[in-house]
Amino acid sequence: MSSMCGICGIYSPKIQVDEEIVKVMMGGMIHRGPDDEGTYFDKDLGLGFRRLSILDLETGNQPMSNEDGTIWVVYNGELYNYLELRETLKKRGHKFSTLSDTEVFLHAYEEWNLNFLDRLRGMFAFALWDGAKRKLILARDRIGVKPLYYFFDGEKLAFASEMKSLLLCPGVPRSVNRTALLDYLSYQSVFGQKTFFDGIHKILPGHFLVYDAGDVEIRQYWDLVFDETGSGDEDYYARRYESLLNESVEMQLMSDVPVGFHLSGGIDSSSVVLAASKHMRGFKTFSGRFPEGGFDETQFATEVAELVGAERLEISLQAEDLPRIMKQILWCLDSPRAGPGVIPQYHVAMLASQHVKVVLTGHGGDELFAGYPVYIIPHILECLLEKSTDRGMSRGGEMYRALQDLVPRGKIEGFGRVLGLPAYSIIQKELRKYARASFFNRSQLTKLLRPNIVHECGGYRPQQVLDSYLERTSAKSPLNKLIYLDVKTYLPSLLTNEDKTSMAFSLEARVPILDDAMVDFSGRIPACYKIRGLTLKNIPRRAATGLLPKDVIDHKKLGFPVPIALWFRKELRNFLYDVLLAPEAKKRGFFDPGFVERLIDKHVRGLRDYSNQLWCLLNFELWNRLYIDPEKLSRPS
Repeated sequence: MSSMCGICGIYSPKIQVDEEIVKVMMGGMIHRGPDDEGTYFDKDLGLGFRRLSILDLETGNQPMSNEDGTIWVVYNGELYNYLELRETLKKRGHKFSTLSDTEVFLHAYEEWNLNFLDRLRGMFAFALWDGAKRKLILARDRIGVKPLYYFFDGEKLAFASEMKSLLLCPGVPRSVNRTALLDYLSYQSVFGQKTFFDGIHKILPGHFLVYDAGDVEIRQYWDLVFDETGSGDEDYYARRYESLLNESVEMQLMSDVPVGFHLSGGIDSSSVVLAASKHMRGFKTFSGRFPEGGFDETQFATEVAELVGAERLEISLQAEDLPRIMKQILWCLDSPRAGPGVIPQYHVAMLASQHVKVVLTGHGGDELFAGYPVYIIPHILECLLEKSTDRGMSRGGEMYRALQDLVPRGKIEGFGRVLGLPAYSIIQKELRKYARASFFNRSQLTKLLRPNIVHECGGYRPQQVLDSYLERTSAKSPLNKLIYLDVKTYLPSLLTNEDKTSMAFSLEARVPILDDAMVDFSGRIPACYKIRGLTLKNIPRRAATGLLPKDVIDHKKLGFPVPIALWFRKELRNFLYDVLLAPEAKKRGFFDPGFVERLIDKHVRGLRDYSNQLWCLLNFELWNRLYIDPEKLSRPS
């Protein structure tokens, strides 16, 4: 394997590419690849590359070409089945000159054309230049672990791993996409191809783009498919989960540099650490904690670390750090695209980067294997509506099991978690339908947004995008439909946050639970096994039984909780007022200042919890100061 990195480039048919522009774009993401750089130019085509060396430290330099120099590639990621593909290609007559997985892309394209994408197992974003056909190809991995953005003005196509790099290309505007703002205010995500910048688009997960001096063509090459007729009982699926996770972790431990682990104390990161302990010893784990009560899982992280003989390092987070750190977080994210959980995520990445160059995380378990409390409602509704399961358990029996689970699960996880959100979703249609409720509802948005902003959105509603995903899925069960929606919308956003917070410190983050084989396997687990009674993430829990401590398996999962509501009422109260009611914030013309002030007042007085809404507004204002206002972009100190 080669390296994690940053890639960029420009293809402008019939117009000579300015080499200095490509080099400036590369300089905008030096943090993604401090170890090396490279370029390739072919008249109207320029490719740029920044390298963070992980494996094959001597021969993995990019851009890389085939034997006759007609095909070139720049690539960010790791290809975990490259040895298998390499052997297949060698048997078909292809000759390799390096040990790098990058070279596999070149020969695989020669052999199978774009169908080679179906054979890749890994996390990646790449740009491939077919010089003979004067064709540029951009592609992204199935789930969206690695990001890739592009700008197209009808002739020139520019691309990069990060939007800040694209903004250094002349002609790329720095203006706010109004519908992206609407997405973010509603769900703290930006849906579809759009981004917060007008004219800059994402390559969606599982998609590729082709530009051959004609039109830009975008196609989907992979989708999550559900087969809800599979055989096997719960124990079979639990054993298969354990086997696939062990295989994935073993593959992703390959590295010529030190490897560590994010360890929250939840079942996903704990299972990854446990699997890794079969192949290595004495490794380091990294955790974050808050001093406020009810926001600390470190006792469970400590248990797991002691179980496998790992060293556990942690970073403590204080409210006073936030005003200073928020600008740095927004700079690395490129846009206001995350909830408060990004705060510990950023700090833990910073801690890990001081000790290792690669970390394995537990991302993806909640989305693939039904770990969110709101998933309970579609499960219960299915129990009520159907006569029996296809696994021999009556729906009445499953409801009885849910009632049996109520008291023990309530004691472990808290009755508010077990009953509160699921119960609320019964009467909250949006939460029931999309597994999420908007932070600003339609009535609030009407009061918050200036009339001209509402008009410029042209009647757009974020729910239209969510509906389109629900309509296209192959899933039949209500639970699997919501899992599909989260995999397509929420999960890619989380993964982009992980990529950018880790790469801000030149740290590679790997996600073994989201290995392609694990993802495909999740679609084959019957929905009725993913939740049992009121027990979420049933299959991973069964797989961990007897291997991890019982309290680690059963305890309430906190994830990366942040006491942001408390901070906004105490330590950060003045910060809120100073930023959101500043003259420059009022002059932007996006929000009604009176409505914003009323939100702050009600929150700080404890009348309502508007912490999520205020977080959105705070991020948007600070992002404007970093990316929209300045004449020249510069990283905050």
